[in-house]
Amino acid sequence: MIVAHLSDLHLGFRAYGRVERGANLRERDVAAAFERAVQELVRIAPDVVVVAGDVFDRPDPPAGAVVALARGLESLRSSLPEAPVLMVAGPRDTPRRPADPGALAVLDTFPNVEAATGLTRSILMERLDLHACLVPYRATVRHPAALPESDPKMRWNLLVIHGSTDPAGERGVHVDPDEWDYIALGGEHRRSNVVANARYPGSLERVALDPWDEAADEKGFLTVDLERDEVVFHPIPGRPVVALAPIKVVSGNADRLRRRVREVVAEVPGGIDGKIVRLRLEGASPEDLLALQGDELTGLRRRALHLAVEVGREPRVPPAAWLPVDAPGLLRDALEGELERDGLLTETTQKVIIELVPDDLVGTLEREPIGLLDSLDGDVPGVGRVSTSLPKGLTAVIGGAGHARQAVEALLVQVGGDGPPGPLRRLWSGQGADTLDETISLATEAVAASRGLAIVDAALLRAGETAAVEPVPSAAPVRLVERSGRGAVRVHLEQVAAEFRAAERDLRGLRADVVEVDGDLEVATMGWLRERQDAETTLNAYRDRAREVRARLKKLEAAGPDAPCPTCGRVLESHYQEVLAELNEDWESIVQDGSWWKSRWEQLELKPSHLQELEGESLRFHAALEAGSEGAELLRARLSELSEREVVSVPPTQARGALSAVVDALRRVRSARSVRATDMLLDRSSRFLCRISGGRILTVSMVAGRAVLNGDRSVLALVSEEDRATARIAVRLAAASLVAANGKLMASLVLAEPFDRLDLEARIRTLVLTKELLSEIPRVILFSGGEAVDARPELFDSILEVRDEASGVGPALRPAAAGPGRTLLRAPAKPARGTATFRNELSS
Repeated sequence: MIVAHLSDLHLGFRAYGRVERGANLRERDVAAAFERAVQELVRIAPDVVVVAGDVFDRPDPPAGAVVALARGLESLRSSLPEAPVLMVAGPRDTPRRPADPGALAVLDTFPNVEAATGLTRSILMERLDLHACLVPYRATVRHPAALPESDPKMRWNLLVIHGSTDPAGERGVHVDPDEWDYIALGGEHRRSNVVANARYPGSLERVALDPWDEAADEKGFLTVDLERDEVVFHPIPGRPVVALAPIKVVSGNADRLRRRVREVVAEVPGGIDGKIVRLRLEGASPEDLLALQGDELTGLRRRALHLAVEVGREPRVPPAAWLPVDAPGLLRDALEGELERDGLLTETTQKVIIELVPDDLVGTLEREPIGLLDSLDGDVPGVGRVSTSLPKGLTAVIGGAGHARQAVEALLVQVGGDGPPGPLRRLWSGQGADTLDETISLATEAVAASRGLAIVDAALLRAGETAAVEPVPSAAPVRLVERSGRGAVRVHLEQVAAEFRAAERDLRGLRADVVEVDGDLEVATMGWLRERQDAETTLNAYRDRAREVRARLKKLEAAGPDAPCPTCGRVLESHYQEVLAELNEDWESIVQDGSWWKSRWEQLELKPSHLQELEGESLRFHAALEAGSEGAELLRARLSELSEREVVSVPPTQARGALSAVVDALRRVRSARSVRATDMLLDRSSRFLCRISGGRILTVSMVAGRAVLNGDRSVLALVSEEDRATARIAVRLAAASLVAANGKLMASLVLAEPFDRLDLEARIRTLVLTKELLSEIPRVILFSGGEAVDARPELFDSILEVRDEASGVGPALRPAAAGPGRTLLRAPAKPARGTATFRNELSS
């Protein structure tokens, strides 16, 4: 019995906008890969052909994708008339509306084709002595407790299911691998062996928009000989994907960067022409990309089918490093440092600092999470009563007329946005920023506010400086003092410049230390998680084995010597005690080993001490980096002022008043924090923008107070509405990720306009990026027309569809299928945790 196992064809996949002879090049690549697979299937002549989901790339595939599939099925029917083709619908094949079976259902009418799109389907093929159970996506997400059953009357039992496998999970379709001869899985684009008889064949082509994680993987399908228990992989050639060797960037050396780019491109065997290429710059800031503007990038883009340019990951600062409890104390330290540099730190100015920055100023900071809500309940005009939960993760609110969706959004903003208005609250809701400049301004205010700018403004208000609270990232003019005579202090331009250069050197060293420590922390964390996962998986395997042996023991003890032999089926008679003793010995061994694994699993629930030490070290380095960054900005501001103004000589008796000196220092600190917030925002926004746009837009920056977008050659002179929308979304996501602090300041984010103005590829990249940010922002609620949601339903934890206003029938919000299908490859029964021993768990 030979089973050919394919999955994730993704016919109709389109990317990169490259069109030849009226067809998208990537769509043609995917169709060509399927055609080559069909030719190989005809040569192999299997008994059964299985396609385990995501046959199409979206529920409404282009006509060319349907034609390509129909031609392939017709070739199989004519060449292999006795071989049935079994298909299940994956999330990409499944329309949002339950009544719509999708395009795949049309193929169910083909001779010798079974295409399950809604309910689980069991098929008995007497000629092959085969029972096949087909579990489509809808069955895995709507009935996660359903247990497909094998048929003991048939020689072969085959299960076809699309979804992720999670050995430690609790939700999903429970499958006991021992009951099936083979489990054909779909949903993973990389080939893998989950258990001995359950496999993912991977996709036929690299069908991610950013496919470089799969660059080294061979693509193809599997054939499984059930009689001989042999598995063979059949590679299918596709378009080459090239991840160029990462380039370590030394900032400020543009010539070296351009030379290294030419070198790594020249190292690619056969060149990069017609290939999908990624250029990664490690240790680079978005501004370093601008060194490649001009012929460097445009030449590479002309040669490659697609070129993606990425900068290395920036250090993600732990919230504890920038949300200190002693924020007033840190501000007092900064003010004393500034006054000491001016030679104005006296007992009088110290008293003024204490009066202006008391400890109770910490109450001016927003520390209650914004958008802290797990449900939505209320009446929506024109829509009706809304009552729904909002789980953690990515939720989409789609469908309905635009007015109805906006009304639901307004209710959400009203419910989740209680409290005094402020930049963080406006960033959360996305309201009041209709242009890119306004979006950046609001986002900068929010980032600065999260970094304690409110304490500086509160201190300025206590000093009577009401104008200083306006969100303008520039300092008021400050007179620099040169004192003569006894106790005089002279401020030299060269001295401040030297201090600034030293501060920048220290910052570079700190950044290198942060990268190294964070790398060690990431490796240690992954090792701990992997070890804990392995322990739990092994423990579950022992539990399953112990239940099986215990059941056999009970059955044997109940039947006595007349029990059949577990191996040959003959009556045991005189061998009864021997077999019983062997099973008891096996049981005791399993219990002993299982108890050890249970103890090991419990030990690994707590973070090991070396991991806790690394976390503490990382936090200290990040806190030093934050403090050093602010200090460098203060020196930069001072250096700029010294360059623009003459130093005035003032006798000590005519020095400025203590209050005025402290206010000047406060203004300088405020300016430094605003500039720091702007730099952080533009840096992360540029990274996100480059990624969302597929490298088409390199950076966003501010020039003369206006936002500009940089492309391959220079500043984009003509910026489309779509480009502005892409930049606004990137800025909002960047600001929210900088502010959220793992939910401590921002517990959710409302994402709506202008998301639907992006092209479909950019929207999908935005969704993938947003999923990665959920570790920082616990909930993201997207309001959208639904096209991108329909194209990638597996990315969402929850999808809510707004009722059409014209219908007036049914609930105002109804759930739709969301998330990946989940399969638990173990027996469905699972003992409760917390009992004293492994033996007690099994007995209970």
